[in-house]
Amino acid sequence: MRLLILFLFISCAKVSYIAEQGVGQLSLEYGDIDNAEFLNDPNQDEKYKHKVRIIEKAKKYFFKYYGLEESSIYDEVKILDQKAVTYLVIHSEVDKIKAIETSFPIVGSFPYLGFFSKKSAMEFESSKQKEGFHTYMRPVYAYSTLNHPLLPFDDNILSSFFHYNDKALVELVFHELVHTIIFVGDNVGFNENLAQFISEKMIIEYFNYSKEDQSRIIIKKEKFLKLNKKIVSLMEKLRTQYKIKKTGSDRILLDFLKNEFLPTITDLCAQLGIESCWPLKEEWNNARFAALGTYEGKRDELEEIFVKYKLDLKDFVLMLIKKEKQFDENTSFIEFLKKGL
Repeated sequence: MRLLILFLFISCAKVSYIAEQGVGQLSLEYGDIDNAEFLNDPNQDEKYKHKVRIIEKAKKYFFKYYGLEESSIYDEVKILDQKAVTYLVIHSEVDKIKAIETSFPIVGSFPYLGFFSKKSAMEFESSKQKEGFHTYMRPVYAYSTLNHPLLPFDDNILSSFFHYNDKALVELVFHELVHTIIFVGDNVGFNENLAQFISEKMIIEYFNYSKEDQSRIIIKKEKFLKLNKKIVSLMEKLRTQYKIKKTGSDRILLDFLKNEFLPTITDLCAQLGIESCWPLKEEWNNARFAALGTYEGKRDELEEIFVKYKLDLKDFVLMLIKKEKQFDENTSFIEFLKKGL
């Protein structure tokens, strides 16, 4: 009955989307295999078994690290019939670098839509392009339902996880598990940055990296952050140009990419010694810029807050869990945290 009432307040398009998502999610539960059964099955690929053991070990470490009760997430394996588990689509207006959000009951608003069917994702992207929006679509190899108590299933290990190397897989597991213990509604950017921030710190302890390894990781991370900061600063220039010129947004974007963005990024990658300069391999438009803005930009602030609270990682995360339960303000969660300093 409650579900029916909720649907009455949702548009037909959203009902169709939610129904398709429901079917897609249920398909991930159909045909799954218990981990123990999977590991004992001689017909399963040994490389996949190796990945499952890595995930099980990382999961145990995670919950023990924070002194939390272990959930039943990742207790079963699902072999997918496609490389990615879902496809994410972001769309933005032609004269604004801002992802258009879609709101749903209970779970809040999201600056993207995810589709289990690549065909559906492409159709949605095409429809938005025809409506005049900029779009960006990418495959997603892992995601979390947050193991929400209202959902009648737990997240499985997906074969899409197996595309990651061993260390990246552990970081992925930590990242997704963070979402299950703390997730702030309507703060998508914060949630993603927090999960990445915590997982990056956890793998240093998990793999017991030497000082040399840590130094190498820090240098690589600093280069990555410098590159992303430059992109963010260039985004602000483009935003300003849109506001000033008002018309001819397509021409504004093309001129900006040709005369400012590409030359600047090329020079910076050369200065930093980055051989594989990933921004030069991308097709940039407002939606692609918005996607980067959604998932980047708060990492430095999180580091500052972490240092100022003067807590170790475990106590910092447990503090965040308590803070999230107290949070009901009309502001960003990161600003809420700053008030407590």
